[in-house]
Amino acid sequence: MSRSQLSVLVKHQEHCNIDSFPLRFGFTFDEDMECTLLLQSKARQDHRYENRSLYDGVLIHPENDEYFHGSFVVAENSSNNVLVTAWRNDIDTEYYLSAVMKMLRKSGALTTQDLLNFHPRYQDKQLNSHADLVLALSENKSSREVSRIQQDASQAVMDAQSRIHELELKNQKLEMEVTNLQQKSEIKDLLHEVRLTQATVSNPGHQSTSNDSQGKGTFWKGISAALAVSFIAVGGFVGYQTMSSDTTNSNATSLSAPPESAITPDSALRFVDTHATVCGKVVQITDFAKGSYLNFDRMFPQTEFSVVIWKSDINHVAQDESLYTTYSNQNVCVTGEVSSYNGRAQIIVKNPQQLATY
Repeated sequence: MSRSQLSVLVKHQEHCNIDSFPLRFGFTFDEDMECTLLLQSKARQDHRYENRSLYDGVLIHPENDEYFHGSFVVAENSSNNVLVTAWRNDIDTEYYLSAVMKMLRKSGALTTQDLLNFHPRYQDKQLNSHADLVLALSENKSSREVSRIQQDASQAVMDAQSRIHELELKNQKLEMEVTNLQQKSEIKDLLHEVRLTQATVSNPGHQSTSNDSQGKGTFWKGISAALAVSFIAVGGFVGYQTMSSDTTNSNATSLSAPPESAITPDSALRFVDTHATVCGKVVQITDFAKGSYLNFDRMFPQTEFSVVIWKSDINHVAQDESLYTTYSNQNVCVTGEVSSYNGRAQIIVKNPQQLATY
């Protein structure tokens, strides 16, 4: 399959060349360098910045033509495309590591040569978190230096958590705005249908005898639409959301109640490596580089259980509908093998039969 490509500029004094390349790819440039990026995905908006795009792809080293697979953030402007940062692993896993590296670089506790020295450990998966980085830096350091490194790392993690929380609130607000727009659009369609029905009832002569049954069907359909609009007018958006949830989840399997054998999201971690059904409310849906998370009962990072849907399975699982409109703020049961990741329980969903609303 042919891949499109993008020419990107790597600035030798900026983050990507000083931090990302040495640790994650084992090399660095001594001067600004033009590189070729073979794109394996469409551009995705970097949720932290408006002018940055995220790509999955392959970076070609301009000096030895070696290939490096990963995820790449590109700042796009009128003059050139600048490579801002790069990952070799899951972006969510490395977000804190990146924040800690940036803080330690500013404080002088971490150098580019340190990162080059750490690269073999990173490849062997011995250095994959900010805690691993702090431990590696602590070797052959005085207790005073170790204390400073630990304080810098803790501050970086706190800053990253605060930023993630801000982004989650922003994402939640955007989801609400999208929902409101969808509701307004559906109300407009209902009103249009009522007007058409009223016109039909007011001018019965336009309906032929042979179409009498069809006219009656249209009449009752119009009455239903009119009742729906009246219900919205009296009950407000809360009533409309209750009504529309059945429509929204028309493609989702429904249960009258959770099965007796179901477990709660906060107890799921005790059932790792077992086949179980977990039931709770989906309070947050978050996209990441390789798929989407459905967080139950509490938002990240407080959530104790998540559903993971890989990008390759999303269309099949959602049955060509949006995960947001189908499962957001819904009571959902998920069945599958319980596993753990970063201290949280999760179930990987690959087919729609694993999910059911109630």
